[in-house]
Amino acid sequence: MPYSYYISTRIYPSSNFHASIPVDCAKLRSAAKETLTNRSADPDSEICIVLSLDSYLNELNKKYSGINTPTDVLSFPSTENNKYLGDIILSTEYAIRTADNEGHSANEELQLLTVHGTLHLLGYDHSTPDEQKIMWEIQDEILSKLKIEISYPVANT
Repeated sequence: MPYSYYISTRIYPSSNFHASIPVDCAKLRSAAKETLTNRSADPDSEICIVLSLDSYLNELNKKYSGINTPTDVLSFPSTENNKYLGDIILSTEYAIRTADNEGHSANEELQLLTVHGTLHLLGYDHSTPDEQKIMWEIQDEILSKLKIEISYPVANT
């Protein structure tokens, strides 16, 4: 069965976004599609990936989670019962810092965050050690298919 996933990318706020941030949107769309395929999502599923900055993710994190700090990725599942799964918001600044600290490229980090965010849209979570183990195993499997060698350890709690 052919998959016809529709993945769009946006920049917000575009007036403050720096063109010097090296984002390969095609790789992000590929990471989302690979995740949807891996999880056998509806072939007509849609996702929007929003590239943004720390300040915007801080604002969203505070508003929706009560946490007054920027984060790397937030997922907002659709509340409608349709093929639109929701939005994934990525902080390119956060991703660049993490990539620099971990020794891999910013695009690889952004692809990891896209996989992570897509899994959240599909209902996966990591709030317990068992959930995290499952989600990280799926992430690792998808990243391997994308030929990305990034793995973060499962918390021991």
